[in-house]
Amino acid sequence: MKRLIKTLTVLTAVLFSSTTFAAEPVGFDASVLPLFKTYCLRCHDSQKQEGKFRLDTLPREFVDQATAQRWGEVVFRMNSGEMPPKKEPQPKAEELGKAVDWISARIKEGEAARMAKRGPVAHYRLSRDEYANSIYDLLGVYFDVNQPGVFNEDPRWHGFDRIGSLLSLSPSHVDRYFRAAESVLDLAFPAQQAKSAIVRRDANQGHEKWLAEQKIKENVRWQLFPGRRLHLMNISHPGNYRVRIQLSGMQPPQGPAPHLSIWNQQLKKSIFDQDVFAPETKPVIVEFEAALSPGGFNLVNEVSGAFPQEGDGDHTANVTHGGGSIFTSTRDMRRINPTGYMLFTDKGEAMYPMLLVDWIEWEGPIVTAEDQKKRDGVFPASLAAKEVNWNEVRTCLKQFATRAWRRPATDSETERYVKIVENEIKAGETADTAYRSALVAVLTSKNFYYLEEGSANEKRTTVNDWELASRMSYFLWSSMPDAELIAAAQSGTLVKPDALRGQLGRMLADSKSKRFTEAFPRQWLQLHRLGMFPPDPGLYREYDKWLEKSMTLETLEFFNEVYSKNLSLREFLVSDWTMVNSRLAVHYKLPQPVPPLSTQSGFQKFKLRPDDHRGGLLTQASILSLTSDGTRHRPVHRGVWVSEAIFGRTPPPPPPNVEPLAPTPSDKPKATIRMQLDAHATHATCASCHQKIDPLGFAFENFDAIGGWRTEERVAAGQGANPPVNSNGTLPTGQTFQGPDEFKQLLAQDLDRFAEAFVEQLATYALRRVMTIDDAAQIKAIAVASKPDGYKLRTVIENLVLSDLFQKR
Repeated sequence: MKRLIKTLTVLTAVLFSSTTFAAEPVGFDASVLPLFKTYCLRCHDSQKQEGKFRLDTLPREFVDQATAQRWGEVVFRMNSGEMPPKKEPQPKAEELGKAVDWISARIKEGEAARMAKRGPVAHYRLSRDEYANSIYDLLGVYFDVNQPGVFNEDPRWHGFDRIGSLLSLSPSHVDRYFRAAESVLDLAFPAQQAKSAIVRRDANQGHEKWLAEQKIKENVRWQLFPGRRLHLMNISHPGNYRVRIQLSGMQPPQGPAPHLSIWNQQLKKSIFDQDVFAPETKPVIVEFEAALSPGGFNLVNEVSGAFPQEGDGDHTANVTHGGGSIFTSTRDMRRINPTGYMLFTDKGEAMYPMLLVDWIEWEGPIVTAEDQKKRDGVFPASLAAKEVNWNEVRTCLKQFATRAWRRPATDSETERYVKIVENEIKAGETADTAYRSALVAVLTSKNFYYLEEGSANEKRTTVNDWELASRMSYFLWSSMPDAELIAAAQSGTLVKPDALRGQLGRMLADSKSKRFTEAFPRQWLQLHRLGMFPPDPGLYREYDKWLEKSMTLETLEFFNEVYSKNLSLREFLVSDWTMVNSRLAVHYKLPQPVPPLSTQSGFQKFKLRPDDHRGGLLTQASILSLTSDGTRHRPVHRGVWVSEAIFGRTPPPPPPNVEPLAPTPSDKPKATIRMQLDAHATHATCASCHQKIDPLGFAFENFDAIGGWRTEERVAAGQGANPPVNSNGTLPTGQTFQGPDEFKQLLAQDLDRFAEAFVEQLATYALRRVMTIDDAAQIKAIAVASKPDGYKLRTVIENLVLSDLFQKR
């Protein structure tokens, strides 16, 4: 399947000839061909293919999906005024309308035939994250799908990792599902339940006697300098844990705050992050809960960059002890270590963003009453008896399969799993082990890891109540329906608008909707690309892992703010606010946010000033960084991203053998990347694409590869001073802009266009498939229905869920 609106500049080259196709629809020669001959064919025929697009051989078989899609692209470009180009002779309105009406009518006439070609049943495999969420909501088990070797990575289509046509099933998948199911059941129903315990590590441990002898009353504290780590925590049993840490955070003047990161050694990623603002004498206790896998965890001060160095007249604050040193406090200067690190200036100001840790403790594994309730009734009580109650086995298996499969398990299906239990017992297994085999079989059935829509014995054009319940829950919760949604499906009332609207409101208010506000923007905006090309530390010394994570979190927090406050889609384009933490405030050169409490250092809504040049999504560091490489910004990549994420149109890849931009020769004046691209774009094979893509990227020339504001471009090679940046441009419509702020305002002026593209992205995520020309009218209708309310985000979501498109199979 192709995308609904595919490209800004180049349509895919296609073949079509009047001598090689079936009888042509009546009226083409009178309605369309005259316009093509007069205005189009001189640039798109056998002699010349501007933009590698040939129009004289386009098929006119509108019952073919791919062909209809291409004609839909032609209509879009004619309606948008892109073709013919402004510099070429323009057709009269009646000429253009006559051709567009004829093509549109043929596309509509072929819709039924195209729909009839679809199979009676569609399957959509769960993504890794959806599998993990479903397991948790089914059995209350935290199963880490990101552990090495657990599952294959899900393929992506323009950032989306839930497109059914890409999520295929291989033998390796089946084997991994078996192993995962066994692990899940061992976690939910262990042979011996691990007892929850509290383990504590204290910096004072081992030093008590020496401190008493030296009459030092202060406690020992672990020092964590920028980039340093302490290995203090080991987990033996997987599960949910509560972690508490007492510490202080010493922030130097004009420098970043120290940052606590809990690092999973096995997965090589952070499981918890927080800036720490706490004076040395007033430590705070940081507490969090997380699902942890067995292994080691480090405490890391995740800050890097240039910090003040040692100078005359300053002192150290270490105390010698044996052959080394320990730290107690800056007030104890009796036994200074002359070779220790200098921590404070003579004024008492911290020289490094440093963490001082007193103790850490962790409690777990913790099984809440709510999680335990999800497991109640899964195992028959009679398994422990001398004689198995087969009616109870049958009932428990049917109930479990119904929950797991998100629709009623039939009696015949249930009997197959009862038979597994019987056969295992006959083979000598215990009743408990035999029953586990049946549960493994339920979780490795395609009914669990596939969402199935349609009926093999019935031709349906819409989903039924059970399928609609799953479609809603995996859209908003990335997981299975809950008991209330299942009950609505079972009653047969879910498809009714009032019932659907009521369930939608309840689901949007549920805490599980946080999964939507994190997963959808990650996929829509392709945030997975952030960090793929880490910046060169020689060029961007201020870049560190916490800054990188803060960039992603800003975008997610921004989306969540629009969602929770039900703001307009316009905020995604232009806003006078953003969400920042201390680390981003330093990066953006904004005033430091004041935490409401000293222990709270997360993101806050920040009122922007015009000179900040931020607001909306497009000037956030995450977007500007993911479209760059490790050494420089990439204007073309930025333009392509804007085209895809904001306009919903994907430019084709560049032609083969295009020469990359060469560095500026050492004997030539320094040149910006834009200067080099301008010269590149004058080439005949490049101009038609670049004149439409490049302005979308040039608008952000004021931002470097990590999203920092600049007025000149740092160029390593060449003669003279670094050249000033040029962020002015002209759009294909002829509109001009000077800088990113004016560019964003131009986008906001055409909010209808962005809203329609946003609905397409939202529908792609919700329906797990690429939108086609046959969805175009319904997508437009959803956008139009959302306009009277100002395109508020929740209104758009509601109009999508209540639309015919959402219930179309």
